[in-house]
Amino acid sequence: MRKNKPQKTVRANITGIAHNGMSVGRTPEGMVVFVERGAPGDVADVLLSHKRKGSWYGRIEQLVEPSAHRTEPHCAHFGHCGGCSWQHISYGEQLRQKERWVLDALQRIAKIESPPLEPILPADETQYYRNKLEFSFSTSRWYEVPGSAAEEGAGGALGFHRPGNFNKVIDISHCHHQGGDSNAIRNFVRNYAQTHSLDFYDIRRHEGLLRSLMLRSNLRGDFMCILTIGKEDPEKIAPMVEAMREAFPSICSMYTVYNPRQNDSLYGLRFQKISGDAYLTESLHHADFLIGPSSFFQTNSRQAANLFKLVESYCSLTGKEHVLDLYCGVGSIGIYLARNAARITGVETVPEAIDDARRNAAANALSNCQYHVAQAEQLNLPGWVKNNGVPDIVVVDPPRLGLHQKVCTELLEVAPQKIVYVSCNPSTQARDIEWLAPRYQVQSVRPVDMFPHTNHVESVALLSLCR
Repeated sequence: MRKNKPQKTVRANITGIAHNGMSVGRTPEGMVVFVERGAPGDVADVLLSHKRKGSWYGRIEQLVEPSAHRTEPHCAHFGHCGGCSWQHISYGEQLRQKERWVLDALQRIAKIESPPLEPILPADETQYYRNKLEFSFSTSRWYEVPGSAAEEGAGGALGFHRPGNFNKVIDISHCHHQGGDSNAIRNFVRNYAQTHSLDFYDIRRHEGLLRSLMLRSNLRGDFMCILTIGKEDPEKIAPMVEAMREAFPSICSMYTVYNPRQNDSLYGLRFQKISGDAYLTESLHHADFLIGPSSFFQTNSRQAANLFKLVESYCSLTGKEHVLDLYCGVGSIGIYLARNAARITGVETVPEAIDDARRNAAANALSNCQYHVAQAEQLNLPGWVKNNGVPDIVVVDPPRLGLHQKVCTELLEVAPQKIVYVSCNPSTQARDIEWLAPRYQVQSVRPVDMFPHTNHVESVALLSLCR
C-alpha cells in the first residue's frame, strides 16, 4: 500500500500574483511555489501540499512578514466562494500586477522589447459593479465546518458552487458584486421557496423545481429576473413571481427557462416571458442597448462605457471610415462607434446575437450598420472585400482563445489601415500581435480593469499598417 508522503514546510518570498487566486513566490534556494491567498511582498512559511507540472503548491501556515499590500477583505464569503479571490490585496497593487501581466505578454510572447504601454484604466467602482449574476439552488449546502450544528434543520442553498466541489453550493447572504436590490431579491426568493416548500435542485439526482436565478440589472437599478426550472410547474411558480413583483418594483422583467439537461447550459433553450418588459435597456454615454435574457453584454456597464470610449479614441473616426467589427456579439462596440463612422459591418457566429445587434442598431436609429452571421475564419475576407471594399479599420474582440490564425493571415493580405484589438486574454493577444507583425506595428496598448478583485484583465491594442 502506498504511503502518503509527509508534508513539508518551506519559507517563501511572495513576488507576484498568478491565476485562479494563487500567488507565486520563491524559496531562498530558488524553488518556485504557488501559494493560496498570498500577497506580493509576503514572507511566509508555506505548507506544501502537492506538485503539478514541475511546480509545488501549498498554503500559508504562518505569515512571517505580511505584505504592505495586504488589506482586509470586505466580503464575509471571501476565501470560500472563489468569486473575487484578490480582496486581500490593495486595489492599487491589483492594478500594478495586471499591468505587469500585459507588459510581460507583450515582451515575452509578442517579442516587443519596449511596448508602447499606457497606464491601466482603473474601474470607477470596485464593488457592486456587475450587471449580471447567476445563483444556483441546491439541496447540498456547503458548510465551512462539516457536521456542525448549523447544518441541522437547515434548508437548501441559493448561491455559488464551491470551487473544487461542484456538488456543493455556498449559501450567499450578501454579495458585493451586484448593487441595487440584487441581494434583497435573492434572499427574498430563498426565503419564499423555503417557506412554501418549493423543491431546490438536487445536483446528484438531477431533479427538483428550482435550478438557478439569474439577475440582470442596468445602471438605473432596473432588474430582469430569469428563473431556471428543472420541471414545469406554473401553479407553484406563478405565485412566487407575483410575490417578487409586489416586493420589488425594480423588477421590470421576468422570464422562466425550462432546463431538462444534466448540465447548466441554457444555450438553445426557450426563454418564456411571464411578466413585464421583453428587454432591459442600458445606456452607455450616447448609445442605448436592449438586453434580453440570453444576450451577451459586458458585465461591468460603467467600465464597458470607458472601454468603448478608448476604442473610439484609437479609431480616430472622421465620419468617412468603413469599420469591420469581427466577433461583434450584440453589436455593442460598432453601435458605439457608428455615430462617427460612414459604415459599420458586424460579423458574429451566433445568430441570436446578430438578431440582438440589429435590434440595438434600430433602437439607436442607425441606418449605417449591417450584420452577417458567419465565423470570422470562414468569412473569406479577401473575397469579401472584392464586393465590399477594404475596410479602413477592423475591430476584433475574440474569445479567450484569440484570433484564428486564418483570420490573421487574411488580415495581412487585406491590409486595413488600422486594427483595434480588444482582448480578454493578454497572452493570446500578444501571440496574435506577433503573427501580424510582418505588416503591422503596435502604436499603443492599454490594459483595462473590467473585474476588480479578480485575475481577469482586458487589453486594447492599436495596430497600424506599416508604411
